[in-house]
Amino acid sequence: MKINKRRQSGATLVSWLIAAGFGIMLASAAVKVVPYYIEFSNVKEMMKVIASSTGAKKANLRQINTKIEKHLSVNGLAALEDAYYKSRPGTPANVKTKNPFTLKKDRKSGRRILTVAYDVPQSWIGNLFFLMKFKHAVVLGEPDVVIKTTIDKSEGERKRQKLNLR
Repeated sequence: MKINKRRQSGATLVSWLIAAGFGIMLASAAVKVVPYYIEFSNVKEMMKVIASSTGAKKANLRQINTKIEKHLSVNGLAALEDAYYKSRPGTPANVKTKNPFTLKKDRKSGRRILTVAYDVPQSWIGNLFFLMKFKHAVVLGEPDVVIKTTIDKSEGERKRQKLNLR
């Protein structure tokens, strides 16, 4: 009997199947998540257009909501549209959510800031879900100003920030 002194090199069929399984899972996750990030880039563009529109600096909430609704109906932003229309008057109480758009005035600078914040739950495999949290803010009348936003702050962090403690 002849003994082969060279050792086998390379991957076995089982290791290739495991690698392919991980690749398929990663691809399926990307197929579920990537469209919402593309949609969010469109939401950021919409916010920039609203902030740079004429009269945006002095527009009231109703005028801003009218501009938002026009953009939602044209651009087909499904996740944001769903969150927005679930917050409108006339929505049943068991379905009603918080409005994703807020308009606030900065105390220090006096600038008005339009913020959008919404969550998108997306099922993946069985009862596993992705929860994507999106948040973006623009200064009305100054669309190129970058405002840093944080998505989730702990209660302690909110209190420290309120008291200006670091």
